[in-house]
Amino acid sequence: MLPKNIESQLIGSFIYCYLGCSEDKHVRWAASSGGAVTSILMFMLKEKMIDGALVVKMEGLKPRPFIARSPEDLIIAMGSKYLPVSITSNLRELLEYEGRYAVVGLPCHIRFLKKVLAGSKGLQERIVLLLGLFCCRVISPPGFKVLLRKLNIREDDVKDFKFRGCGWPGKLHVNLINGRSVSMPFFSYWRPLYSPYFFTPRMCAFCSDMANEEADISFGDAWLPEIMKKDSLGSSIIISRTSRAEKILQEAQRKGFIRLAKIGGEKVIEAQWRPLFFKKITLPMRVMLTRNESYRSTLNPLGLLLSSICAFLQIVNMRFSESHLGAHVIEKLPIKLLIFYATLHAILEYLSWRQVMR
Repeated sequence: MLPKNIESQLIGSFIYCYLGCSEDKHVRWAASSGGAVTSILMFMLKEKMIDGALVVKMEGLKPRPFIARSPEDLIIAMGSKYLPVSITSNLRELLEYEGRYAVVGLPCHIRFLKKVLAGSKGLQERIVLLLGLFCCRVISPPGFKVLLRKLNIREDDVKDFKFRGCGWPGKLHVNLINGRSVSMPFFSYWRPLYSPYFFTPRMCAFCSDMANEEADISFGDAWLPEIMKKDSLGSSIIISRTSRAEKILQEAQRKGFIRLAKIGGEKVIEAQWRPLFFKKITLPMRVMLTRNESYRSTLNPLGLLLSSICAFLQIVNMRFSESHLGAHVIEKLPIKLLIFYATLHAILEYLSWRQVMR
């Protein structure tokens, strides 16, 4: 049984939560987790609700924001990027062109945009919907370089790069200039290199918003055992937070662009327990340990002890990996050893989470 009001504390206020996906199997297969964002934007373009959407695509090894104005543009932008990217300069572009737009962003993007919107009537008239992606953290530039070296890929040799896609949970895929391609299952690189919070930027370490609580609609992976056992194409968790967003979701489903099935907020928490643990439970402890600030906990003694150990390890892993020596060691360690450490770390966090949720 979850503690009272835990849903709003962990994932923010909402109207409904759903499991959903695109009705286009090609979009669903090529996207990171269900293709719902892409198909909703396609629906809005077709119905002339928007003239375009501010999204991000990969250009070689760099993420680049741009305004997608066609279904083809949206296809190019599909997939997770996992790298730091700024959308600030593109907001000026939205003011320069007539029309209405949607914006897809991480919690930090949406939070910044809401502040800008509050003081800009021009942008308020332009931006009609904020689509937020779940985010625990992005990968720091040194961490991305370690991944490339682990794959024996030179930066200058890369033609295009995708972190995920080709089914669910997907795989990394790199096309090289010489025509060769490299691929690796998602968990085969994410779990050893990034799940213990190696290469986590400082801004992510002190952000408390995983579920994009200020967006109109939030989207994330449905990491639920019953879904993972049978779903190879991908399913999204979708959280509608405003009446306008809910209306758009229902209309997109009615027109055959997406598929929706209601779930409770507890299923969202179950699916995303680990990033929520990082963002909501151990964040105050990381603040206390790194900034020497006081912290009054309401956790039971065992939950507090385990969570404190987890917070300490998170800090150690982040700082170690961001050092030149740490990055070098992680690069040279065998993948199997890194997976072993990542698994132990995940088990400790799971035990702590179970204590916290008692």
